[in-house]
Amino acid sequence: MPNHAEYILETSVRFAEVDRDQVMALPAIFQLLQEAAIRHADLFGVGAAGLAERGTSWVLNRLAVGIDRYPRRDEALRVETWSTGVRGFRGFREFRLFCGEELLLSASSLWLWIDLRTRTLARVPEELAVAFPIGGDGRPPYRPELEKLRITAPAGQAPAVPVTLRYSDFDANGHVNNTAFFDFLQTALARQGRGPHPRRLELQFLREIPLGAEAAEVRLEEGEAGTAFAIGGPEGAYAVGVVG
Repeated sequence: MPNHAEYILETSVRFAEVDRDQVMALPAIFQLLQEAAIRHADLFGVGAAGLAERGTSWVLNRLAVGIDRYPRRDEALRVETWSTGVRGFRGFREFRLFCGEELLLSASSLWLWIDLRTRTLARVPEELAVAFPIGGDGRPPYRPELEKLRITAPAGQAPAVPVTLRYSDFDANGHVNNTAFFDFLQTALARQGRGPHPRRLELQFLREIPLGAEAAEVRLEEGEAGTAFAIGGPEGAYAVGVVG
């Protein structure tokens, strides 16, 4: 197998992916990053292609993102993504998004390998972990200490924005897809009159939103580090983060 240490996905911004301000919506950006990650993992048998046979899958746990500029309609984009290592049940991945030679976005992510039958963490098989190459050509991670990321949730009395879950929010893993959380967040920011296009975003997923859930809520609160948010429901917080 060729040593595909880095995966490049090229595309352009479709009309359906831009928002009312004619720039790429947050969920569309993260759908693009997710697609690049899955295609890269598929090359080594640890992506979505073998999910049904394997019964295990990666789920996103932490993410830190810096956005220099939001892509506009019809702009040509290039996603570059690579692994920075697989350790136990953890996988670390970097993303860079370009328009030509202009760097638009940098991101570090931490993924967890789970058993879909028991919904518990599982160790990545040694033969798969060893086969997955480390890329980046020495480029440093955007957020080297991502594993230590801890976020303080908004206070319980912080204003909440309700969101309704749709059929399209759920994915093949049997829960709300990670990218839908960014739709919830951008909706809440806009409804509260806050800027819907943050330039910095940090997010920690706490628990999945299961099949059968019909609604969630987003709480927002200003803090020293930016606007803290929590996406939650009857089970408690599903995710916490901060934008700036």
